[in-house]
Parts: sequence; structure tokens; C-alpha cells
Amino acid sequence: MLKNLIKGSFVILCIFSAVFSFNQAEANLGRKQNKVGVVYWHGDLNQKKIALTFDDGPNEPYTSQILDILKTYNIKATFFLIGKNVETYPEVAKRMAKEGHCIGNHTYNHPELMLKLRIQIERQIKKAEEIIFKVTGIRPYLFRPPYGLDNPWVFVEAEKMGYLIIKWSVSGGNGGKEISYDKILNKVLNKVENGSIILLHDGNRLIKGADRSQLVRALPLIIEMLENKGYQFVTIPELLGFEFENNG
Repeated sequence: MLKNLIKGSFVILCIFSAVFSFNQAEANLGRKQNKVGVVYWHGDLNQKKIALTFDDGPNEPYTSQILDILKTYNIKATFFLIGKNVETYPEVAKRMAKEGHCIGNHTYNHPELMLKLRIQIERQIKKAEEIIFKVTGIRPYLFRPPYGLDNPWVFVEAEKMGYLIIKWSVSGGNGGKEISYDKILNKVLNKVENGSIILLHDGNRLIKGADRSQLVRALPLIIEMLENKGYQFVTIPELLGFEFENNG
């Protein structure tokens, strides 16, 4: 009976966590106060600089299509990579590094870290880091927790390993099942302001070939419309005033 009670409690906790994850991710869209040296939601609110960030890649063929677009517009972005997906598409990760994009850590297989022990959190970050370094020659120091969620242990482990946690202030809303390009476009354009960190997804966790065609369609429009408003696209280190060394 005790075993069943424990099992039932765990299921309830997982359901609560899933619901909380969604609500918390939506809550991330409001402006948050940066904790310097720990976690960042946005850049300088007085400068018309913004950063495109992409989560969950590499994911083909869409990540390559996004890289083509960024190359056309001469824009450098920040990609938060899943270690297991880097193992699947190493050449795409190499291309990111070669073309001067910033690469961040998004864990090895995108777990819900709020349900993990400290040692499990450390292993997730470290395993992804080693894979990224082996493939690209870059050892990342920016970390974005899956779903943007964390707890005190995530902060402790990330800081211990030399990472800065990067959240976001604007979301295209395409984290799960892909939405139409016009919805992605409107979600971004209606929220962007000076210093915005824009969250987009070139992948969907570990799903190979997850459809991101609508994002590919929306991205050129996002870039052109925001550049016409005078915004400059930069990497996260540039947005936050850090030194950015890309050894890829």
C-alpha cells in the first residue's frame, strides 16, 4: 500500500510539474530583474540591441535552413543545444561554430530539472558540455534550463560549473507543436523592446525532424521588420556585455 501511495504521489507531482512548467514558461514573458552574474532575462533597456536565441537543436533540415537565413542577413544568433541532438547532427553544430554563432548548453536530453537531484543536474549539464566541446571545440558557459525552469540546485550547480543562466523576455510560442508563422511573427513583434532576448525553437526536445517550417517562414519577416525599426541583432554575450570567444 505504501508503495502504491508513493507511486501515486509521484504521478501527481509530475502532473503538477507539467502544468507548472507551462504556466511558468508563460510567466517568463514578463520583464524580470536580472541577477548579475547568475541569471539574465534581458539586456540593456536603453540600447536598441536584441538577441535571437534558438532552443532544442540541432534539428534537421530546419536548423540548417535557419542558419542559411541568418547568413543571408549577416546575423549572429545564440543556439542552446541539446547534447543528444548534437550527437545526431554533429556537422550542423560544427557549422554553427564555424559561422560565428554563440553556442549554449540546454542539457543532454531535455529533462525536467525540477524533479532531479543535484548529481543528476550536474550530469545533464556536464554531459552536454563535453559533447558540444568534442564536436565544436567550444566549451559553453551559457545555460538555459529546459522549459526555462529551475530550482536552487540548478543555480548552485550551474554556478559551480561556471555557467550563467539565460532566460528570455520574448517568446515566439513555438516550443511544442509548431504554430502558424503569422502567430510566431505577432508574438515576437508585439513584445520586442530594447534589450529583448527572443526565444524561438529550431527543434522540439528529442523529436527528430520536428516540424519547424513555420518558424523558417517567419524568421526573415521577423528580421526585416525589426531591423526596419532600428534594432540590431547581437549574440547573448554581446547583448550582456560579455567577451565572446568562438574557437570554432
